[in-house]
Amino acid sequence: MLGSDIYIMCPVTGTLDKKKIKHLKDLDLYCDFMHETSMYECEKSFANTITRSPLGKVKISYMSDEYDNASVEWIDALCVLTYQEKSELGILVFIVPLCSRDDTQIGDIVFSGHLRIDDSEKIYDLNSYIRTLKLLSCGKEKIIYTNSLALKSVEQIGYLLAGETAGSEHIDYRIRDQKLEELSSNNIAMYDFYELYASTNSIVYLVNGFSDNYLNNLEIEALLIYICEIAVLQNAAIGRINGQIVDELMQNSNISTSKTLKLQVEFGKTILLWDNKIYNYYMSQQLSNSIVSAFETDKLLEEYERNSEHIEQIASLKSAISADIEGKVLNILAFAISIGELVQLIKQLVAYYQGHTYALGASGISVAILLLLALIIKRNRKNRNKGI
Repeated sequence: MLGSDIYIMCPVTGTLDKKKIKHLKDLDLYCDFMHETSMYECEKSFANTITRSPLGKVKISYMSDEYDNASVEWIDALCVLTYQEKSELGILVFIVPLCSRDDTQIGDIVFSGHLRIDDSEKIYDLNSYIRTLKLLSCGKEKIIYTNSLALKSVEQIGYLLAGETAGSEHIDYRIRDQKLEELSSNNIAMYDFYELYASTNSIVYLVNGFSDNYLNNLEIEALLIYICEIAVLQNAAIGRINGQIVDELMQNSNISTSKTLKLQVEFGKTILLWDNKIYNYYMSQQLSNSIVSAFETDKLLEEYERNSEHIEQIASLKSAISADIEGKVLNILAFAISIGELVQLIKQLVAYYQGHTYALGASGISVAILLLLALIIKRNRKNRNKGI
């Protein structure tokens, strides 16, 4: 029985430590073939914004779902970083060609947060390993499973889409979910030589011509991988800005309009990812639309829009309240100074009628004080808008 080709995609942000790049023949072939595919399927100006860097071989953990007590085996994997420099967004991809282990258990390991990586120097959990590359996680992992159409099992598809093991040692159960049953029967393929099933977690790609030669399989997998790359980068863009907005709301009591503008500008750098005209072919665009829909990117965008509107409202209210307070302070001071001026004027009139000279230049002093106060308030307002 043929094992599946498995691609574990982890959205990240940051700037890769170039010292981590490790060239291997299979990885270089993968990177070159993916680039050729992107140049064929998309506008070249867009395709060239996304690069792939080989990061060498690692081992990933495999164990039963009794995680705390399970013995760990290790599976060889290749590691690649797909990266868009302008947005500083990427995808850490673990590739397991022709995996002989239970696909559903690998999904369970990844989505339950039990994935471990051995880079031959140390064993890390996923987030710690990502940090060794000078990157940060910014979204939920996705998995692509590819296998032969001849091995199709509707029940297996359901567990893969759910991201749960079909052979639990922890509890005896079978999934019974109407939505999942619908997804397991909803073939979103664009051509007749394969079947394709998708959920928010996973893509199951069952294809005629799947073989025990990984590089041959890559030829029929590359387009799907590329479309998923763009969809995951979109999710990474939303995940990053949502995380930043939540951090601002939770940790920073001095939210400014300039800070909210900075967040929007950073998100704007991802605009090319959202262009629905980047694909050269209609069927590629339709497949992309189906996968983006399965990943529920629209719901992530709605969450971003709610968070964005909320933080903008807070910044605007803080700015309005501060401006109102400053206006009232100026009015009070101006009133106080005007009273002082009136007193001085009365004194001068009394002194005049009594034949005395009495002139202190009170009006000039008052104007100077008002100007100084106005400058101080203007400076505070400028600092507040900068988020200081």
